[in-house]
This record gives sequence, structure tokens and C-alpha cells, in this order.
Amino acid sequence: MATGSHVAVIDGSTSKAAVQLKPTMRNGRLAMMLVSEAVERLSPTATCEDFCDQVTHHIHACYESHHLSHERLIAHPEERLTASVAVYSLYHEEIWMVGDCQCLVGGKIYDNPKPEEERIAHKRSVIIKQMLDEGKADVAMLQHHDLGRDVIVGEIVQTCHSQNVLFSVADGFPIAMQHVRRIDVSRAGEVVLATDGYPFLHPTLEVSEAALAAQLHDDPLCIHHFLATKGLMKGNVSFDDRAYVRFCIEES
Repeated sequence: MATGSHVAVIDGSTSKAAVQLKPTMRNGRLAMMLVSEAVERLSPTATCEDFCDQVTHHIHACYESHHLSHERLIAHPEERLTASVAVYSLYHEEIWMVGDCQCLVGGKIYDNPKPEEERIAHKRSVIIKQMLDEGKADVAMLQHHDLGRDVIVGEIVQTCHSQNVLFSVADGFPIAMQHVRRIDVSRAGEVVLATDGYPFLHPTLEVSEAALAAQLHDDPLCIHHFLATKGLMKGNVSFDDRAYVRFCIEES
């Protein structure tokens, strides 16, 4: 999304709660929409701290409107509306990365991964490879029911207790500013913002999509050279949602 003063990509987290706040919309999509509204309302001169405060208040207001108690959401962070976002500020000439997102600035890649994601993805990979080796499952079966994810989902839920403690996200609670990554783009020239749905980020959308297509063709379960906590499921077009935006910054 883009306004006159900001550009952003937003990734709502896969819902881990049994109940959706809105019956017709997944919690991840609702989180994405709320963050988008917060970006749209930002003043051109808003700081990173201003943005984090505003998005937190906006999501928390949604909790209040649905009568979700603060105590419940503290005890069960997996029920929060959670999103990662990368925002470019024209005024400050900065990118603010809240949560697991990525960008290319002048050809250099930056990311902001969750600390436990790599370990959990590796565990899923080992489990699925063993199932395949032992003939307990095949790729087609696992694309209907990811038995490896079944094993790790409890650990994924457990990591929710670390959000805005060991890593930052937009979830309606105070954002851990020490884990918000800020990047100076005043001399960048060209910038790409993307969500983590692109396993291999390149300077053009065409090449990034081609790299993703090759990954999905060669390793649809995401268990070999690119490891993820979920793979390409039957009926889906990719292993995860994705957003990509590229723009040039004019010299002032």
C-alpha cells in the first residue's frame, strides 16, 4: 500500500486461535487491515515511535470493541491480531521493520526474523524427511495434511509468548522498540519492500516470482534448501501470503 508520505507491506500472521473475531474473516487478514488503516492515518512527519504507538492503539481498540479482556490476551497471545509490517517514511527517509519482513536497499538485503523460526522450521524438515524415507507419507499426502506442522504447531504457539519480548510485531500491545529495525534509505536509490512470502528476494518482481516458482516446483514442502514452518498445500498458490513493492528515491 502507499499514501502520499508512506509505503508499506503488511503480513497478517497465520491464525493460531480456534475462534475468529469476525466469522467471515481470518484473524491474520483482520490484523493486516487494521495495520493498513493505521498507516493511512499517519501524519507525514510521524516518527517510528508515533507509528508503533498508533498501530498498537488501533489494534487494541478492536479488542475492546469485541470485549476481549486484556488479561485473556496476556495469557493467550496466540489469540491476538498479529502482523508484521515494513514501512517507508518519505519525510524521515527511513524504513521501519516491525516483525518478520524484508527489504532490499541499494541492492543490500535486510531482514528481521523471529529468533525461533529457523530452529522450528529445521525440526519440521527433519520430521517430514524421516516420514518420506520410511514410506509413512508421500509429498501429495503431506500437501493435503502437513503432519510435520502438526508436530511443531505447539512450539509455534509457545513462541507467541515471546512476541514483543524477544521480537517485535504489531499485536495491540506495546511494541518492543529494541527489536524494530530502522534503515536509513537517504542514499538508497532503489528500494524493495517485501513480506517473508518471498524466500529469495531480488531487485525485480519478475525474478523474485521466478525464484519462488522454482522453489515451489522443486521443493513444495519447503524442507530442503529453503526451510519453512509450512509448505505448499493443495489448493493454494504458494506456501505463504506475499507482498512486494519496488520504488526509487530521488536525490534531494
